[in-house]
Amino acid sequence: MATNPDKDVHLKIVVNGKPVPLKADPGAQLGTLVEPALDKAKVADRSNLDKWIFTNAAGTVLDKTALIGSFGFQHNEELSLSMGAGVVG
Repeated sequence: MATNPDKDVHLKIVVNGKPVPLKADPGAQLGTLVEPALDKAKVADRSNLDKWIFTNAAGTVLDKTALIGSFGFQHNEELSLSMGAGVVG
């Protein structure tokens, strides 16, 4: 089943073990979800937003500059958001 590029993508972002539901614009970059996910998970420290990384169920690090719609996420797909150890950039 093809995804509709005009329809919001519903995801579960797990931050510090807490799943938070988010609706995302398929035309936005994945990295735009870092702040809203941290807000919903009540993570106060925003000093290193660029060091947070997304991983999928297989543990693959996802490119935060890629468009959300390009991943082909399933409805309510679960992604993990964590502080990357030794992330350069």
